[in-house]
Amino acid sequence: MELLQLENRLIQLRAKLNDRKIKLWEMPYLTAERNIDEAEVLRLAEQLGPELGIPTGLCMQGLKALQRNALEKLQSKDEFQRMGIATVKIRAPTQAGSNREFDLKVKITELGSHLCELIGQRLSLDPRKLKLVCAGKIITNGHSLQEQKVTNGSTIMALVMTHSAVEAKRECSTYDRVYKIRADAEILINENDSSNFLSVEDQSGNAIFLPKEEKKSLLMGLTLYEKGKAAMMVRNFEEALLLFLEADHDFRACKSELLDVIDNNALLNLDIVWCYLCLKNLNQLPDAEQRLKLCELKFQQSYGKNMQRVTAIRGEQSNEKIPLVRLHLLKAILYFYQNKRDDARTMFRVVETELLKLRIDDDCLSRLMECGYSMKECRVALRACTNDVEASIEFIHNRRQTREANEVRSERERKLYKTIGHDVSSGEFQRIKLELVDQLMEMGYPEELAALALKKNPKDINAALNELETNKEGLQNRLLRTVSVNEELERQLEAVGFHSQIVQVALKLTANDYDRATNYLLANVKDGIYSEALQRAVAELNRERTSSDFISTEEGTPPTSNISSEKPSSSKRAARSTNPADEAKMQENKRKKEMLDILFKSFSQDIRTTDEDSHLDLQLDEESKLLEQYKQLLDMD
Repeated sequence: MELLQLENRLIQLRAKLNDRKIKLWEMPYLTAERNIDEAEVLRLAEQLGPELGIPTGLCMQGLKALQRNALEKLQSKDEFQRMGIATVKIRAPTQAGSNREFDLKVKITELGSHLCELIGQRLSLDPRKLKLVCAGKIITNGHSLQEQKVTNGSTIMALVMTHSAVEAKRECSTYDRVYKIRADAEILINENDSSNFLSVEDQSGNAIFLPKEEKKSLLMGLTLYEKGKAAMMVRNFEEALLLFLEADHDFRACKSELLDVIDNNALLNLDIVWCYLCLKNLNQLPDAEQRLKLCELKFQQSYGKNMQRVTAIRGEQSNEKIPLVRLHLLKAILYFYQNKRDDARTMFRVVETELLKLRIDDDCLSRLMECGYSMKECRVALRACTNDVEASIEFIHNRRQTREANEVRSERERKLYKTIGHDVSSGEFQRIKLELVDQLMEMGYPEELAALALKKNPKDINAALNELETNKEGLQNRLLRTVSVNEELERQLEAVGFHSQIVQVALKLTANDYDRATNYLLANVKDGIYSEALQRAVAELNRERTSSDFISTEEGTPPTSNISSEKPSSSKRAARSTNPADEAKMQENKRKKEMLDILFKSFSQDIRTTDEDSHLDLQLDEESKLLEQYKQLLDMD
């Protein structure tokens, strides 16, 4: 608090000097020999001190500090213009919450690694355990400072590993952990083809489909963001900030308009500025102001101005005001350090009103938790329903039902697209309306054929109907190419006495529906004789496999044997199992899967501590404390 009061006085003093256009680096406050004129500075202190309510002695000290700072800036500016030597301010946050501050001189043509070495020498630390952040971007070792927009007067935050005994034993810096997290995320996302791991959904659980590379960037950003939130929850702000900045880099690689309407990017910027504040760097990084402006713009795009979009979609019961409290608080603190006192007071009053409205009644919380709901569910519901217990119960049930319904719908959609071979990562991808699929199913068409018919004309049900009437066999042939046979169902049908090849045809044509496949086989196999439709389907399957084998041979891969209708699949599987190459491949895939499972469990451990509602469940205790601190500094009642 004393530090804040001192900063407050310096800000007031600097503002007063600017208002009166007093230049402490010129005469009469400097002599002709460029020395401080003590008498003139004392006279100025005696004049300004009473106006600002500051004792003359303290005002004198403040003026001298500002004068020294101005002279140092002039000197560094001259050095930069003549020799390209920049003076940069280094701020190294400590675990105690304070900062070690010092200036360094460095040529801007030097690499980032050289600056790391200089800072490491000054802090008596291994340079490899330092990560530098300037203007919201991580300084890389392999590029020059000039290329990375580091210039004279830049403020650089030097993040270092925590120095607890446990961390020392690990011999692992914060940066090492962040690097490993990113490498693990890349392995998981690449191996799962950006589809099975951290699937992309909106806030209601609806699936979102994107081009492959864009989805990969978005998934990487979301993954690193989740890991950063987990680090922030345990107050490891250094690691959280690095992860957030890495996530920000990946979000910027996304070209999709999706980022303009989802709130993840806005929340990320909000969390970055919160880390600046917790690391005592808010007033030093101009990046904070730009991020808050971007955050506010994104919130307006996602929620609508004055929350109109949220109100239209979810009604008045909304928790989206929670992140707005933090946004408004950070804006107020930024105004404070910019000496916009009236704007700061106005914004702090807004925050005070919002905090009062979002206060949770302890009795209501206890009553709701007695019903068996989690603490997080209860807090979110009570804030949304202004402490009305009955309304909160209905709110929780509605949210659960909506999410469950959307998750079922999304899973059905993903499965259906996989069945019909609808490439969601293609730039030409068009979403198929499940409502139209349902309408065609009501007319008696199977789901997968209805979806295939709509694939060509996603919004035209009449064209889909015409396709189903005139090209049913053509649609079925596509299923023979896209559907992967369920081996368990294949074994069950073979046990009944059907041959492998026709079992596979039946399961492909019915999208692995056991009952429908059984009915298809009974209808098309009479006394060992296949119907014409089944024979054509078998011939089409053989043509498809012959074509696939030819492509494999061209690429240098040994072809697999065509399946003969005279040999049951048990013989086929026995032959496969004795193939050394196939056996080795199966073992390799098994080891790879085990490795990925272990990596996923380890990687996702922290992510499980956060969820999609974490930004709506802030306890707001820290916000309340900061509000009171700055109200005192501004003499607010």
